[in-house]
Amino acid sequence: MPDHVYHPQRLNYPLKRTGERGQGSWQQISWDQALDEVADNLSELRDKYGAETLSFTHGTGRTYHWDARRFYNLFGSPNMSGANLICMCPSYATEYATYGGMVHSDIENAKCVVIWGASPYNSEPTGRYLELKEAKKSGSKVIVVDPRKTKEAEMADLWLQIRPGTDVALMLCWIRLIIEEGLFDHNFVESWTVGFEELKTAVESYTPKRAAEITMISPELITASAKMYASTHPAVIPWGYGLDKQGINATQSARARAILRAITGNMEIQGGEIFSRAGKVGQVLDGAYLEFNNPLSATQRAKQIGIDKYPFFGFPGWEKYFESNKKLPSGYVGVPEAMTSSMAHSREVFNAVLTGKPYPVTAIITLANNPLLALPNTMRVFEALKALQLYVVMDYYLTPSAALADYVFPASSTVEQPELWITDDFCMACPAGIEPLYERRNSYQFYRGLGTRLGQAEHWPWETIEEVYDHCLEPVGFTFEKLIEQYGFFGKREYRRYKKFGFGTPSGKVEIYSSIFKDLDLEPLPVYREPKLSPKGSPDLVEEYPLILITGSRFMPMYHSEQRQIEKAREKNPEPLVTLHTKTAQKLGLEKGDLALISTPQGTIRQRVRISDAIHPQMVDLQHGWWFPERDQKLPELFGVFESNANILCPDDHEYCNPEIGGWPHTALMCRVEKA
Repeated sequence: MPDHVYHPQRLNYPLKRTGERGQGSWQQISWDQALDEVADNLSELRDKYGAETLSFTHGTGRTYHWDARRFYNLFGSPNMSGANLICMCPSYATEYATYGGMVHSDIENAKCVVIWGASPYNSEPTGRYLELKEAKKSGSKVIVVDPRKTKEAEMADLWLQIRPGTDVALMLCWIRLIIEEGLFDHNFVESWTVGFEELKTAVESYTPKRAAEITMISPELITASAKMYASTHPAVIPWGYGLDKQGINATQSARARAILRAITGNMEIQGGEIFSRAGKVGQVLDGAYLEFNNPLSATQRAKQIGIDKYPFFGFPGWEKYFESNKKLPSGYVGVPEAMTSSMAHSREVFNAVLTGKPYPVTAIITLANNPLLALPNTMRVFEALKALQLYVVMDYYLTPSAALADYVFPASSTVEQPELWITDDFCMACPAGIEPLYERRNSYQFYRGLGTRLGQAEHWPWETIEEVYDHCLEPVGFTFEKLIEQYGFFGKREYRRYKKFGFGTPSGKVEIYSSIFKDLDLEPLPVYREPKLSPKGSPDLVEEYPLILITGSRFMPMYHSEQRQIEKAREKNPEPLVTLHTKTAQKLGLEKGDLALISTPQGTIRQRVRISDAIHPQMVDLQHGWWFPERDQKLPELFGVFESNANILCPDDHEYCNPEIGGWPHTALMCRVEKA
């Protein structure tokens, strides 16, 4: 962390572009001048085009998030977008529609843990991976479903080396076997689910033989793993990023996983899948409260870009499970956040920038995101960012995306800003470790500064984020400072409270057959679709693109497109790597360290070859998020963002995306690898 906080390339003062976009000509200005000018520009654009002309891209949690939603709601724009469509949010929205909340898996107390599409060793080495190791040490069964032989696969009782993108077919087979063997929880299914009989019919054709043909896993291993999961109680299937990023089947995978959890009776039990809040933790005001959605009118909500194609992940879907949540007692289950489940579709937003249809999008604000490396179809993103009348970025460093901005604001890092950490089980006060250096500020200061300049002052009554937290803690009798003194508090956990309150769905039960999906003209039961760019989906392309591509796998010490400036991180991982099986490399005439070209029908990039038998001979694992801060920021170089960027290979046309939310494929693609 010190290497990051004190890094010489950190942004420390607001910058204003003075030359042509992307030519690296900047002027240092004050925060007041920067906010004044951005606010004036936004006001003029709103007057000319309407509030919906402003959009937003954000990524993983480096800011408070709710403050962005609050600002956009008050400004009048429904068009927040970003990488949400392929990271956790598909599961979040789907689980709210299925049983009224997103679960966290109690790995520590589980007797069987299914790691499906995740590698905590690389993504959560000090969290979930340690929990998994302890569970294994205590005798828990471990099943791993992953195309790669990960650290978790090495410790597993059963490892299923699945063909990327086919997970839902395996899940449907598991469901069929569980029903056929009578391994489901009969009492729970009868009392607390709707649609079980329809489910039985829907999965009938997914025999182990058929699932094996689809997934490349043997029928015997499919059967053994299904029985191990269903007969070992309690059991969990924690969320995994690998399912959310697979494109056409992502949402249906989340649905099938939710159904597996429910029919095996693992909902709201110790060692199972928990979605309720514990005790007084549920009384703390959280991001769903602070994002303040009421001011955004029905007229403006209806303008949200992309809801004509993907209504479930926009306001039409969010409003349905928000209404269902209102039937539950306050504090029992978290209110669904719009910032996590009601988004404009980023492809459609960038198309609107370039075409002016359905209306002009002329301004974008980016926080905690690097759209040139976070979103697919990189060249279209690039053209859209260049075409904006106003592009504003707040970040730690001058990224490739920030290099195209009109204004760049310096963001404080996590140790330079306080945080109120709320989970389902505890609430913790995290004070700033140090005062922000130079003129770095947190996102609340940014949005409050803009909001007060744009007529929103009455809705930003708290001058500091600490005052916001004081307000959030009022219902439980704390101030932020008082909570710091005792570190935090745990709520008292009660299990199976659905017996008193039901589930936050239209029926009040777990909706195996989803009424929300049905109302939105979506498949109400999970279905498998063959990925378009797969050997079976496009057999005519197999000769030209014979290998199956995986991108987006986490790898240490990098986190997505971050840490490329940190010398210690680059010493461990100096260049982008593409991993091939030994046999595949030999067949292609490639050796370790060779520079290889990796191509899909979408584009071509280059990375260094790494050889490992942990990958299947038919598969290729490609590192994502690569750019080179040591290179020139000016166009056409732009920090080398077009050289090794995996997203250049990823399409996002409607036919490749899942029809429920429009998530694009970062995996399960066809590719060719050759020596550069």
